[in-house]
Amino acid sequence: MKSSFRRLTAGQYRARGFTLVELLVVIAIIGILVGLLLPAVQAAREAARRMQCSNNVKQLGLAVHNFESAYKKLPSSGQCGSTGNTSTAYTIHSVPTQLLPYIEQQTLYNLFDHNSDAITLYCGAGATPNAAGHFVAAQGALLHRNARGRTYDDGGFPSGQIAAKNQVPSFLCPSAPIDGPSRDPVTGYGGFDYMFVDLTDVNSTVGSANFGQREIPTGTPAWMAEVQAGMLDCNSSKLSRVTDGTSNTVMMIEDASRAHPSVSRFGALSARPSPVGSTIVDSVAWTGGTGGRRVYAWADPDATTNGYSGPSNAVSPGIRRAKINQNNTPIGGPVTCPWTLNNCGPNDEPFSFHTGGANAAMGDGSVRYMSDATDGIIVKFMIGAADGQVVNDGNN
Repeated sequence: MKSSFRRLTAGQYRARGFTLVELLVVIAIIGILVGLLLPAVQAAREAARRMQCSNNVKQLGLAVHNFESAYKKLPSSGQCGSTGNTSTAYTIHSVPTQLLPYIEQQTLYNLFDHNSDAITLYCGAGATPNAAGHFVAAQGALLHRNARGRTYDDGGFPSGQIAAKNQVPSFLCPSAPIDGPSRDPVTGYGGFDYMFVDLTDVNSTVGSANFGQREIPTGTPAWMAEVQAGMLDCNSSKLSRVTDGTSNTVMMIEDASRAHPSVSRFGALSARPSPVGSTIVDSVAWTGGTGGRRVYAWADPDATTNGYSGPSNAVSPGIRRAKINQNNTPIGGPVTCPWTLNNCGPNDEPFSFHTGGANAAMGDGSVRYMSDATDGIIVKFMIGAADGQVVNDGNN
């Protein structure tokens, strides 16, 4: 009897394909695996970005100490006592500009004018100080007595604009949602994702109606009683002024993604004018008109040094408490405190796009990741360089 089955010759085999059910099961398993792996990949990428950001903070902190070692004094803070209005005075160059030689950017540093008599140039020959000891320039802009050089936006010294339009990698945090060139699509100035802290005016008087918020109005005796100076000032003081200890004092912290006023959700206006006057180039708007300072550019001291005050301009007094990463959702801020409003979100306040905190450079050059759950009063005491409040954020 013949078999009904054919014997397969050498090299032949029967191939069996997937059934539809089996194929669907495989696709489902792959989908589950991708769903499990994607968050892990994203987390790994953010960890790398946060590490790069931390390295930037470390470089800038060490650059301050290298500057101090060379000159036996700290760099000027650039912004001289942040008052939140036009009574704030400035020197000419920002802290990052002064630090360029110490982050391997000597060529950029050399493009700026560091030596001109700024008071005569911008305030006129024979200018005398006002009652506060400052000199009045164009549009009422105030210059500190130690101001020297030409500003980056002075058309009489065009190499300053060439330098300031460079994107310096160490000045940008890779976790920020907008890249360097996107910060200023109009005039092209380089951005800065960090802030040196000039002072803090958060009310720390228990029982006060403004406890935990900015003490307003500024300039009053009540405001002065709450103000604590940061590590840097416009007098180029020595390290010895940091009596709370450099390892206990926050010198710089993240303040990421500020941008040109034309940039939706991230753009903001300065409340102060440039001192340049008629020779200004690349003029930008400010709250008083045109010819303002830039709150996002690394060459502008209004961007790179700020006060820690909390969202004092928020619509409701109940949400004005100072803290790290305040009003961080949604992107662009809530309607009660949009980021285009001064002191809301990243607009001149400690802010990052990392999860749960922000990188900070301490006065000794070390880097600390400060939790955004840290009480705002603790942050104030950590910023004060000589307030006698030696505290820790509890996370390090």
